[in-house]
Amino acid sequence: MANQVFGPLELPSGKKIKFREPVGRDRVNVVQMLKMSMDNFGSGAVLVDGYVAVKCITEIDGAAVTDNYKNVYDTLPDGDLSFYQTVFAELFGMTEEKRDKAKEAAAFLRKGQTYTASSSALNTDMQSTTKAG
Repeated sequence: MANQVFGPLELPSGKKIKFREPVGRDRVNVVQMLKMSMDNFGSGAVLVDGYVAVKCITEIDGAAVTDNYKNVYDTLPDGDLSFYQTVFAELFGMTEEKRDKAKEAAAFLRKGQTYTASSSALNTDMQSTTKAG
């Protein structure tokens, strides 16, 4: 299954990029590339999210990204990188809305129930029917 490509996104410098949603393998590749150990775990962990975001860039100014993502990360201006990482985190990161849905799913599962996307709607409907009945 091919990932959807987002963009173009214009960065503060005027560069235009396209990017895709990350997959689990992206994070694994970044961790392997960083060669994290207990000695550098703190600093390495900070870099992982930044590298994962940049690894997902597919195009810069109309040209396909074929260069090593570490080189792309190292050459993007800091303002562009910060802006892009914020957009990326908003699209794919754990937002408050996603966190609330995860908490709701966990609450259903704790009770031994099956959680589906419609569980909250069904639960709300059942509560209003119960109150009305």
